[in-house]
Parts: sequence; structure tokens; C-alpha cells
Amino acid sequence: MRETVFNWIRQDLQIHNCSVLDLFCGSGVLGLEALSRGAVSACFVDQNIECLNYIKHLLSRLKSMQRVELINEDVSIWLQSRFPTNYDLIFLDPPFSFNNPGTYFSLVKPFVKKNGLIYLEKERSKSISLDSGVECWKSARAGIIEYGLYRIL
Repeated sequence: MRETVFNWIRQDLQIHNCSVLDLFCGSGVLGLEALSRGAVSACFVDQNIECLNYIKHLLSRLKSMQRVELINEDVSIWLQSRFPTNYDLIFLDPPFSFNNPGTYFSLVKPFVKKNGLIYLEKERSKSISLDSGVECWKSARAGIIEYGLYRIL
């Protein structure tokens, strides 16, 4: 899936000029991949400090900490307490146990630049509704997972 997503992104966005926000980052694989492809900065947010320590360890070994911000906080609290910063690309991969991934989608929308992209991964059985300022640019399914790229108009 990761390779598919980055192939999609490459068709539309110059990732080497992007600022990236990786929410519910876990191992940080999406944000780290964006950095490896030339993103200028990445912010990783997760409430699990062990995940962030792992990412910090990797980035320290790669001498890439200067382009990164690591935030140890609950994603919804962080989004609601922060003045929106304009990112080019946001990775949104909430745990499947969350009943309404669309809630997070609406919270991150103000953080995306016009024509920016949000990648959302969710359980296929859970739907989201899109308002008029968002279009589904690409989507796919793999088993019980549905993932897509959404453009902010």
C-alpha cells in the first residue's frame, strides 16, 4: 500500500518541496518515507512515546532531526488546541477501533494548504462524508482496509 500511495502522490505533488504531518504516526513509516523522498519537513504526532522514541532514534542515526518535530500528545487534543499550520500533505491513519474516522478528517482539513492532500486509511466498513471543499482524488482497497488521497479545494 505504501508504494501505491507514494506513486499516487508523485503524480500530483512535488514531494521534495512538501511539509508533511503524520498523525497517529506509529512507526512513522509514512512520514519517514516522505522525508526520504525529499520532504522539507515532517511533524509526527502520536500519544505513544515509545513510537516517537523509535522515530527519534532512526532520525538521529540518519542525522535528519533538524527537519522534524515530534509531538507526544493525543491527536484530537493536539489538533483542537493548535493554530492550524499549512501542510502540503497529511497522513491520517487512526486506529481501526475509532468509530468515526471522518471526525479526524474534518479536524485536519484546516491544516492543509489549498490543493494539498490528505491520505486517509480506515476500515472499509466505516464511511466518511466529504464536504464541498474536498474531493477524493484516488482510492483503493486491500482486504478490510480502504485508503485514499483527498484533495483540499
